[in-house]
Amino acid sequence: MAQIEVFHDGGCPVCRVEIAFYRRVDKAARIAWTDILSLHDADLPTGKSRADLLGRFHVREHGAADGNWHVGVDAFARIWRELPVFRHLAWVFSVPGIRQLAEIAYLAFVRWQARRRASEGVKNAG
Repeated sequence: MAQIEVFHDGGCPVCRVEIAFYRRVDKAARIAWTDILSLHDADLPTGKSRADLLGRFHVREHGAADGNWHVGVDAFARIWRELPVFRHLAWVFSVPGIRQLAEIAYLAFVRWQARRRASEGVKNAG
């Protein structure tokens, strides 16, 4: 049974490759994978807009309709805690310095992704 739900950007080539890898590793199906672009507006999680979800990586604890969200680097760490290959490495995101560097790198990727989407004129599903 899924322990967490991952909201990912199915329009991002880098994200698709990463999610495909995680899905292969998740043999126990501990993670539910939701493509943000495939959701209709009415199906978005309570309190989250499509822009929120596309703006930063989001993971929600299973059964937590309105709370228990992990965002950005914390979301990656939460995914890693569910995957056997990475479970014992997830602690690295809690190490001061490493966590901050990972967050800086992640935010740089988010900015690049936003510029790429804007230049391609990608429209959100709705």
